[in-house]
Amino acid sequence: MSLTLERPRVREPRIDTAPALRRHGAVLFIYSLVVILLVVASAFSSDFRQPSNLIDILRQSIVLGLVTIGQTYVLLAGGIDMSVGMTSRVVALGTAVAMSQTLIHPYVLIGLGLAAGGLVGFINGRLITRLGAAPFIVTLGMMGVLAGIALAISGGGPTDAVPDFFLAAYDASVGIVPTAVLVMAFIWLVAWLVLSRTRFGRNVYAVGGSPAVARLAAINVRRTQTSTYVIAGVLSAAAGLFLLARSGVGDPSMGGNLEFQSIVAAAIGGISLYGGRGSLVGSLGAVLLVSLSSNVMNMLDVSAYYQDLALGVIVLLGVAVYRPRRAT
Repeated sequence: MSLTLERPRVREPRIDTAPALRRHGAVLFIYSLVVILLVVASAFSSDFRQPSNLIDILRQSIVLGLVTIGQTYVLLAGGIDMSVGMTSRVVALGTAVAMSQTLIHPYVLIGLGLAAGGLVGFINGRLITRLGAAPFIVTLGMMGVLAGIALAISGGGPTDAVPDFFLAAYDASVGIVPTAVLVMAFIWLVAWLVLSRTRFGRNVYAVGGSPAVARLAAINVRRTQTSTYVIAGVLSAAAGLFLLARSGVGDPSMGGNLEFQSIVAAAIGGISLYGGRGSLVGSLGAVLLVSLSSNVMNMLDVSAYYQDLALGVIVLLGVAVYRPRRAT
């Protein structure tokens, strides 16, 4: 009688891809929609697939892209900034008036405009962190203040034209790629590296996830939150300068709806509207999607009212999908 020993069966470990899909699903979904929209629009419209139109889409996405980067920082830290659009408008109007009515060097005025945006963000951040006020209410109040300043600067009408060199700088290109698009790509890269590779970026996620836990981890919550509003203010000011260079005059209506569109882009890009979750890669993909959608709807002569309606529905869906997790 012989005994045979059976070799124990060793189960091969299975790789669970569900967590990765949950983390990156929104990003993959957004870029899939971008590709699908590009293919479908190109198939149905010869004008859409013209290189000049595609380059214009990239150029037109710069303003929303800059504001969305700043809004993403604020949202990740658990806040919201409703004053980004008015910040862009005031900086654009103030710079245009100063360029036409003073002898200050334009480059100095550009620096002052960026500093003014940072100051607005700093005031927002200090009021929110020191007074414990709701970010929505504080920034909405700042939005009203800046609206009054914009009317005082412009008098309700367009300002004088800006110098030609300012317009030429916006229209400059490297080959067929506009310089402005390259600058935007560089800013995006730096913003992504800061969020994903630095201690400050980790602090932003920690504060947005749970301010109480962040304090226990020796993170300066107030400083981190204020810094995100400063970043949003500076980038909003940069967006205003791009708007000014694109139009050539300071228009009191420029920058309208930017705060709403930036929240939409962040929401559909996977940024939790309650803080602590999301990726800047998703936000920028959403900017491309919004810019593409706007371009297609404009080609189809869709009313601006219906475009705003679509954006509103997207925000509501974003709030529903990225609701906070209940503590167990």
